[in-house]
Amino acid sequence: MAPVGSFLPSLAALSACIYGAAAQGRPPSVIETEVLILGGGMTGVSAAHSLYFESNITDFLIVEARHELGGRVQNHRIGNYSVEFGANWIQGLGQNPIWALAQKYGVKNRYSNWANIDYFTKDGWEGEDGPLREAVTRYEEDVFPQAMADAGRRKEMGLPDLSMKAGLKMNGWNPTTPEEWAAEYFSHDWEQAEPPIESSFIGTIEAYNESFIESGNSTNNIVIDPKGYKQVILQYAEEIPDLDSHVLYNQVVENITWSKTGVVAHTTSGLTIRAKRALCTFSLGVLQNNDVTFSPALPSWKQEAIANFHMATYMKIFARFDKKFWNDTEFLLYADPDERGYFPVWQPLDTPGFYEGSGILFATVTGDQAYHAEFQTDDELKAEFVGVLRDMFGKDRVPEPVEFIFPRWTRDPLFRGTFTNWGAGVTVRQQEDMKAPVGGELDSEATLWFSGEHTSRKYFGYLHGAFWEGKLAASHIADCILRNCITSEGTINVKRSAEEFAPSSGRKLYRRRRMWS
Repeated sequence: MAPVGSFLPSLAALSACIYGAAAQGRPPSVIETEVLILGGGMTGVSAAHSLYFESNITDFLIVEARHELGGRVQNHRIGNYSVEFGANWIQGLGQNPIWALAQKYGVKNRYSNWANIDYFTKDGWEGEDGPLREAVTRYEEDVFPQAMADAGRRKEMGLPDLSMKAGLKMNGWNPTTPEEWAAEYFSHDWEQAEPPIESSFIGTIEAYNESFIESGNSTNNIVIDPKGYKQVILQYAEEIPDLDSHVLYNQVVENITWSKTGVVAHTTSGLTIRAKRALCTFSLGVLQNNDVTFSPALPSWKQEAIANFHMATYMKIFARFDKKFWNDTEFLLYADPDERGYFPVWQPLDTPGFYEGSGILFATVTGDQAYHAEFQTDDELKAEFVGVLRDMFGKDRVPEPVEFIFPRWTRDPLFRGTFTNWGAGVTVRQQEDMKAPVGGELDSEATLWFSGEHTSRKYFGYLHGAFWEGKLAASHIADCILRNCITSEGTINVKRSAEEFAPSSGRKLYRRRRMWS
């Protein structure tokens, strides 16, 4: 197949002209391209890779607001070590494409052993047996498997969805103690970044099934690569020949004008980019906060879907100490006596097989606790962080950290959160409306597509969801360019993979029904 088109000969030279023109007050520059990809995270890179290698479409441009690709996959330095502010785990190894890419590029990762855990209450370490351990065991071994079967039954019978809280209550879980709150947080909030009352029952269970069971391997591996988890995205992008001619960095889009004849993006630097078709991969949080305006305004049905879906915040808070005061366990779970979700999950990185000798420990907070933390000063948050550790280990054992860092995801206008959660009351139709293209009344008139982990039906919130959604959107766009929007066999195959890690089969369907029965 002959290439559909080729991009401008030297984007690097054009970038210099853009900045030079801005400095001298000349009129803004204009770029034209066949396909404009807005955002250089996993979705945008996956879409670009697919356009080039699977459809032989070479006239595309990724516009990225930051200085590098990667989106919410970001690493930072603490001491001499790299820690992940965003995505950190490869979930459900099996046939997960992110696992395949991590192996291909040699991204260092290690098995996370959830069972290697110490339990703490207001009285400190509770020992080998105690109410917190008992609550976690009951939730994971008795309640959740029963809830999984119930959610599957409700879906297959076409019954209305519930909140996860209601689904758990119907299956014997009604937490009333600090230990039960912490157990619920560890098994639910720590994965979904929102409490059960805000989460969909069927949506939560289905996302768990597809990522951790249907993939063929429920293992979680945490990335501890010196160059960061972002290497999965950066090296995948580097496979595109002459990548620099397809990426424009440090350009913040402020307006997207769309019609059935094309899309025009305007950046804060005064750059205008015209395209026949565009793919918007901005996070759901950015769309919800109107950080980018649309002209004309998006249809009301799409605005409603965007508003109703949930953008959550998952905040990791890192500290480095000059001495280690914890055991060689991988996880610490703390049940605060007064407040649910108050610094419940801790992970020492100074443990065998991880960053031994680093003195690094981090805590995770989500939801309202994360929002509260973002509006504190560094010193205020550090005082709370250290205060909880001293409740857990004793005041005399915990020194002041020598380094303390954390992200403020919700306050960052490029992201406005970390990942999506299928909220209670959100319908499948609304999730489909979020990703539906706009531009004209006919499919062949669509010019602006939407994609990201938030548009993934079964892998929302996960990096592999972003990967598949990028490929799927690229396939649809290629069909419109090459086949007048007639769906190709290749697109059907990508859609199948985007909805399931492996192609559908009788055995796979039987396995799912057996699991939910």
